[in-house]
Amino acid sequence: MSEKHLQEGSFHGGELLALEYVRCREGPQAGNAWWQLTWVSLLSTPAHHRFFVGETEIALSRQTLTGLAGHLLHYSGGQVVVKR
Repeated sequence: MSEKHLQEGSFHGGELLALEYVRCREGPQAGNAWWQLTWVSLLSTPAHHRFFVGETEIALSRQTLTGLAGHLLHYSGGQVVVKR
């Protein structure tokens, strides 16, 4: 995340990285989970949805926070790992 922030941050003034976690409940991908990094506006991100991973500030949406409830979010070897 910090690498993406360093590489792209200067092109995204007034924005911060958002980590979106998706876990599929139904259909052919049921049980699969994935994450993606996008950029979101600082103005539309409430303070209680902002967190630091190392020195990088990120945003977690309400849906992501709900999906990660009761889980540990860990970043290791360039990968985000979700553990129970």
